[in-house]
Amino acid sequence: MDGIGEKLVEQLIDENLISSIADLYRLDERMLLSLDRMGQKSADKVLNEIKKSRSMTFSKFLSALGLPGIGPELATAISNHFKDPEQLLAWVDDSLADNSQMLELTSIEGVGEIVALQLRDGIHLRKAFITDHLVFLTIQQEKLVEAGGPLEGMTFCVTGTLSESRKSIQARIKAGGGKVVSSVSGNLSVLVAGENAGSKLAKAEKLDVQVWDEKTLLQRLSRTTTDPEIKPSATQPTLFDY
Repeated sequence: MDGIGEKLVEQLIDENLISSIADLYRLDERMLLSLDRMGQKSADKVLNEIKKSRSMTFSKFLSALGLPGIGPELATAISNHFKDPEQLLAWVDDSLADNSQMLELTSIEGVGEIVALQLRDGIHLRKAFITDHLVFLTIQQEKLVEAGGPLEGMTFCVTGTLSESRKSIQARIKAGGGKVVSSVSGNLSVLVAGENAGSKLAKAEKLDVQVWDEKTLLQRLSRTTTDPEIKPSATQPTLFDY
């Protein structure tokens, strides 16, 4: 949160005003003004930043949990599958009671049994933390990309150095209807390769996966329909990826 630095956090802890991240959402004006060198303007700024942080997408919340093996792309796919934290927590309880329930998650592209296990156990370990924070947070559903984009039905992996950040390129792909995965396989539609692409490029060439440079990707995104020569990839039931 902007305006809430390490020194302020240490001061809040020393004054026994917070002992966890969730306690930040319990702070009020009176508590802040009791701190040394905390004026009205600074207190208002802190409270405003805390207020702004109360609302976030489900995928952003998942990413912030620091779950092993769950990056931003998988967090988005998982949040689209479960829709809200309550459904995810219910799945965790069900899969702990019956291991076969874990297989539900392998229907998501990029998720295999290992990733499903990491998610289940990671959420279970953080359950108290999650439920404590859900009292204060507003979790928004993901915005679904409208069907019919120029990259609809295609899967992409991005590697190498590009003119834009990798996250920016991935966001463009998703906005165009495509899906982003982190690994190269025979089911991948396209590898978007920048400079110093390395082993992913070599693997794509070996598997005869189509390779685009950044310019080609941007040209495709500017079209209203997909190139008929580019065939969407088959759904890959297992695999994995912030």
